[in-house]
Amino acid sequence: MLWGILIAVVAVVAFYAIWGRQWLKKQPWAQKFFALVDPLELTLFKKSETILVGRLLWISGLLVTVYDAAAVFISSLDLTPLTTRIFDWLQVPLDMRNLLATAFIGILGLLINQLRMATTKPLELVAVPAAAVTPEVAETMAAADEAKQQAVAAVAEAKH
Repeated sequence: MLWGILIAVVAVVAFYAIWGRQWLKKQPWAQKFFALVDPLELTLFKKSETILVGRLLWISGLLVTVYDAAAVFISSLDLTPLTTRIFDWLQVPLDMRNLLATAFIGILGLLINQLRMATTKPLELVAVPAAAVTPEVAETMAAADEAKQQAVAAVAEAKH
C-alpha cells in the first residue's frame, strides 16, 4: 500500500511539473492557489519545473539506495512480490520487465531535456517570491526577457 501511494504521489508531482503547473498558471481562478504555494515552491524547487523533476529523480534514487542498503542487513526485505504485482497489473511480459524499468529512466532523462529546452528564464528570475516583484523589478525582468529574445533571434539569423 505504501509503495502504491508513493508511486501515485510521484506521478501527480511529475504531471504537475510537466503540464499542470504551466496550465494552472494561465487560469485566473488558480492564482489564489499559487499565492498559497508560492513560498513552498520557492523553498522546495525554486519554482523551476526542471529542478522539481531533477529532485524527484534524486529522491527516487535515494530511496532505491536506502532499500538496497537495508536489503543487505534485512534478509527478509524483498520487494519482488510488489514489483511483480505492478508489472502484472500493467500486463508487462516477464522478458520485457527489465527493459521497461530502464526505459522509464531514459524517459525521465528525455523529460528533463524537454523541460530544459522549455526553460526561458534564469533560475534567479524564476525563484523570486511573488511578493517581491515590484513594478520596477517586473520592468527589469521584462527588459531582460526582451534582450534574451533578441539574442536568440540574432543567433538563429546568423545560423542561416
